[in-house]
Order: sequence, then structure tokens, then C-alpha cells
Amino acid sequence: MPKFRGIVTSQLTDSDAVLSAGGRQCAFRFAPDEATDVARLIGDLHVGGLTPEELATRSPRIADKIPPLLADFNVLRLLIESDPRRAAVATNGAQLYRDIRRIADRTAARSARSAFLRAPVEQRATRRQLIGYALEYYWIVRAAPGLIGPALGWAASPAERTLLQDFLKSELGHDRFLEASLKAVGLGDAEIEQHQPLPATFSLAAALGVHARQHPLSFKASLFLFEHAQPAFIDAFDARCVALGMPEAFYRPLRAHADLNDTYRHEDISRQLMALDTAIDPEACTVTKRNVSLMVETLVRQEHTILAYYADDSAPLPRIFH
Repeated sequence: MPKFRGIVTSQLTDSDAVLSAGGRQCAFRFAPDEATDVARLIGDLHVGGLTPEELATRSPRIADKIPPLLADFNVLRLLIESDPRRAAVATNGAQLYRDIRRIADRTAARSARSAFLRAPVEQRATRRQLIGYALEYYWIVRAAPGLIGPALGWAASPAERTLLQDFLKSELGHDRFLEASLKAVGLGDAEIEQHQPLPATFSLAAALGVHARQHPLSFKASLFLFEHAQPAFIDAFDARCVALGMPEAFYRPLRAHADLNDTYRHEDISRQLMALDTAIDPEACTVTKRNVSLMVETLVRQEHTILAYYADDSAPLPRIFH
């Protein structure tokens, strides 16, 4: 029983129909003598509760055109299922979180994530690559409060608002740790400020910011990816810095920042926020799982990009282009 989503609006003339849903539009033309049936079909789809066969019976002049129209509407994500008997059982946030953790682990394994972990462990990471990692990490940490802040606007309960506020407060000022690291290897304030992140780094921040404004569930589900502890990586990073003779003032602040995340149990933020959602429809679950998978794949791509870009001695470090 197809039905238009709540955000779909329609405009009809004697021979044209325009359907809008957010920034998406679908337009089609019809013969003047089909106008009444088209208007009836559009009205029925706004209400829902009718099968495709019933829709065709109610609009006989366009009966043969209804199946392809419905197929096109579905491809454009204008439709939902309105038959309560066919609607799948809702999932709670705790279960969705467990599903997403498994999906993230599988996606990371499939993409062979750990390229940056292997580099210092195998003594292959160069001084430039370690500094490059710190620069990209710094850029995300500095951007974090601005990305998280808009999420407060959709907090659905006092408990959710408190969690988000506390998380935001705990993220403030963390960039100072990493700024100190970068200064320890000779980068000045202007260089740090003007650094342009790699495309993959920018994509991660942009995706999180978009989710914070447009898809709260994906935002909540993605946070753990940025906050989970990686003690093996931190140990390997420190050891490689020591082997390369890099100053302790460079790598110690990175460990201090990781310790802060562990102290405040930042990795739990996704679980805590999602536990407040008691009923999530199947479509929202699917969209969220897809978005988290894309985020994991982007994190993997970022690791490879950092290693590749900063291995090039001719590439700007930091990335400043005039």
C-alpha cells in the first residue's frame, strides 16, 4: 500500500504534475483528459491505504501508467509502505547500536583498515607521515565542537540534551593538545591555522556535520567511530616517534588526548544516545547502517591517503595553497 512521505508536496495543472520532497523534484506530463485521474491518484497516494490494484481501479484512464509511475516514485524515495500488516517491527536504539558495531567491524575488516597502524608497527612510517597524521587529526578535533553543536537543536528529551551538552563541553579545548604537538615539530600558529585538510578528512567532518543537522540517528550512530580507544595504535605511534628521534612534546599530547577520551568514556556516547530511542522504523535503520558503513570506508580511505600524500617529500607540509 504505497503512500507519499510526509514531506512530499504536489502541484498540478491541466497537463503537468510536480512532486517535491526537500531538494528533490519529480515532474511528469499527462493528457488533459487524464487530469482528473492523475489528481485522484496523487490524492490517494497522499492518504495511503490502497494497493496498486485499487489505485488503478480508482483511476482507470491511467491504470496502465500507474505501475511505472509508482516504480519511479519509489526510486526517488517519495513513497513509504502504509499497510500496518506489512510494516516491519520497529527496532530499539540499543539493538540498532549493536547491529551497527558489527557492521562497522565487518566493513573495516573487508577494507583492511589498519594501514596506519601497520606503518609504525613495521617501522615504515616516516616523520612526515606522523606529522601529517597529527595535522589531519588536529583539523577534525578543532572542527568537532562546531559539528556537534547543531545537534542540540533536535534533542528530543532532557536526557538526550544533557548527554549532548556534556559531550560538547568535554570536546572543547581538545585542539590545544594537538596544537602543542604541532608546534613541537616547528609549525607556527599561522601554518597550523591555514592547513587545508586532505579530501578524505574534509569528507569525514562534512558527513558528520550534515548528519548533525539532517539525520540525527546517523549522527548519534557515527560518533563512536571518532572516539573509540586505540591503545595499540597510540603505543606504536609513540614507539615510532622515539625511533625517529622526534621530540616527546610532539607525541605526548596525542596520548594525553586519547587518555582524556578514555577518561570521559567518549566511546560510549553513541550507545548512550541511541539507548534513548525506543522505536526506530526499518527505513531509518537501513539509512543509518548505510551512513555508518560509508563513514567507516571513508576512515579507511583517509588512512591510505595520509600515508600516500605525506610520503611525498615534494608535497606541502602543512597543506597551504596560495
